[in-house]
This record gives sequence, C-alpha cells and structure tokens, in this order.
Amino acid sequence: MQNVCFEDVDAVTLEDEKFMDTMMHFDNLREEMGLKSVWSIYDAGAVDLDFNLFSNKLRQVRYQFVRHDATIEEIEADLRDGGQRSMAEVTAFAVDGTIKNLWFAAESCIGQARTHHSYIEDFEVQEDGTLMLVTGS
Repeated sequence: MQNVCFEDVDAVTLEDEKFMDTMMHFDNLREEMGLKSVWSIYDAGAVDLDFNLFSNKLRQVRYQFVRHDATIEEIEADLRDGGQRSMAEVTAFAVDGTIKNLWFAAESCIGQARTHHSYIEDFEVQEDGTLMLVTGS
C-alpha cells in the first residue's frame, strides 16, 4: 500500500502565482498589440481583450495631469486650496467598454499627455458618465 502525502500550500503563494500569471498575460497582450502602456487592472484575472469592463456603448475617457509648464507656485497653490491651476486634461474615446478599446483610449490619453505614468490602474466613472483614467508609474 502506498502512502499519499499532501503538501501544505500557502494561500498567499497561490494568490502570488495567480497575480503573476495575470500580469504576464496582459504583458503578452500589450506586446501583441504594440502598445507602450501597461494594463494594471487585474481584478477580473487573465481575461481576453473582448472582456467588457463597462456596458457596450461609446465611452469618453478623460485624463488629468500636471501641465509640463506648470510652475512650482501653481502646484503649491493647488496643493493648499485644491485648485486646478497646474492641471491639464486630454480625452479619447473607447467605442465600447471592452478592455481592448479602453486600453487604446488610455494609450491615446497617455501619449497626448506625454507623461511617464504608463500603468493603467483604473477607470473611475464620473457623474457625467465619462471615465477618468487613473495611472501610475
């Protein structure tokens, strides 16, 4: 008779592996599509590009960033009072709510802004129905 031994696998290890697999999945898709921006929204797992994050309708994606010519004084004043003097905004459209089209719209916004923040971390739904792109470095 053969004894069967079970290995105790740490749940954190499994989550780390799932995270790494999902990250590599999206990195491969990025390379296939020739994009520079990095998809960093992993909640749904390693889904395909046709996966709908939002309903199937045209979406305006907005991206706010600190202007390249903003002065220290403008930035400090904005930090003090919550103003927008140092900010600029660009927009792009996603023809639907799929990852693929949201990614293309985000890539366009990042390119227009000429920012080094290339990690697509979120799309926040605004009161007017537009999506505010959130990026990281």
